[in-house]
Amino acid sequence: MSGKRSIDLSKVVVSEAALAKVPARLAKRYGLLPVGLDDGTLSVVLADPDNPLGAMELESRLGLRIETFAASRPESVARAIERYYAGADGDEASTALAALERLVNRAIQIHCSDIHLDPEEGVGIARMRVDGMMRVVSEYPPEFMADLVSAVKVAARMDIAERRAPQDGQIVMESLGESIAMRVAVVPTMHGEKVTLRILATAAVAAELDRLDALGMSERHYSMMHTALEQPYGVILLSGPTGSGKTTTLYAALRYLREPGTKHILTIENPVEIPLEGVNQIQIDGDRITFAKALRSVLRHDPDIIMVGEIRDPETADIAVKSALTGHLVLATLHANTSVSVITRLLNLGVSRELTASTLRLVVAQRLVRRPCPHCAVQEPATEAICAEFGWDLAAPPSVSRACGCALCGQLGYAGRFGLYEMVPVDRDLRDLIVTGAAEDRMADFAFGQRKLATLAQDGAEKVKAGMTTPEEVRRVTFIGEGEV
Repeated sequence: MSGKRSIDLSKVVVSEAALAKVPARLAKRYGLLPVGLDDGTLSVVLADPDNPLGAMELESRLGLRIETFAASRPESVARAIERYYAGADGDEASTALAALERLVNRAIQIHCSDIHLDPEEGVGIARMRVDGMMRVVSEYPPEFMADLVSAVKVAARMDIAERRAPQDGQIVMESLGESIAMRVAVVPTMHGEKVTLRILATAAVAAELDRLDALGMSERHYSMMHTALEQPYGVILLSGPTGSGKTTTLYAALRYLREPGTKHILTIENPVEIPLEGVNQIQIDGDRITFAKALRSVLRHDPDIIMVGEIRDPETADIAVKSALTGHLVLATLHANTSVSVITRLLNLGVSRELTASTLRLVVAQRLVRRPCPHCAVQEPATEAICAEFGWDLAAPPSVSRACGCALCGQLGYAGRFGLYEMVPVDRDLRDLIVTGAAEDRMADFAFGQRKLATLAQDGAEKVKAGMTTPEEVRRVTFIGEGEV
């Protein structure tokens, strides 16, 4: 046995292999949670680090080296044991429903966004998306995988007998007093039905949205966003690929704007992912309620602020910008690769140059990058290649983080994510460029050359210098190396 380092269980990726080594009755008896198994060493977190009896028994029974850690909050160990061993009868769960409960509990503990149940030839595989990356967490016999899929379909109120057509549904589960909402999609494949569960809302996620300045924005970017949100009317547009955190940023902005009794806020979403107190949220429903129809309708309800989940067609774009022209603050997302290309995309949707120039207040592009695991990341001088790539002085290379991987992060080397941002406020000079028909390159040169605004890659480079992420992460989500830094 070794060590009594203190760790935060909420930031630990718990290993399925480690859990399988320790019976539920021993975990509960001794107040310990197995979290990692690596090369003959089992890592466990103790509620009471001064009572090593449980670790000693495990070491004797399993013939493994036991590495012990103290929980930063001792009460969190009992809660985690209940989550991870939920449904266990003795040493193992016996039903598909219990297995589903354990999967969901584990997903919540490690801040998973999606659970995938994938049927393959001769095996069923459970995967989870953590910090944007997929990882395998369990394997099941094909027969048990079929039972697990059936349990999901029953919980989501789907037709359990229908196995040849896609189905959609929703599940709300209780997990240790917390209500967990999940969007469920089932689709038939060659080897059986595939299930994807999107976790829509948790208390942990909602808490992170309370502060706009907790999303990873630099002071300059936060100031730009703050200034735009304080405007009485206009359009703020966010862009980025699926899973880049656009909805999270919008929700944080709405929480910032929300003033009970003084602001009337309406949102149009597909779907409503997190309920916001004091905000009227409308969910899109196929052809019956479209973004355009809903937006046209909400204008008759005297809103101060309107949030549109996505502008995807000319009609929605036209109504959105005209709403801003008539005195509303409009926040929306739009698919584009860069901040300046948002302007081009809006023009391509048929909005006039004059209307675009007069209503736009801020265009934003964003990406999500992972934080290095605080338990295993190391600092080392940037190599010559990294300095050249990021435009740093070779004579004075900064220190950068390197993700190593340990039992506490599931050998991933990372834990948690935050945003990289590229923001361009639309001022008088940029409005003139829009009206006169300047090309996108010309507008980009003005924004990032003359005004010296930071590109995504430059924002990423500064956060690498600050030790917030790694060069590999910035490279993964930006066009660095192609002249952006």
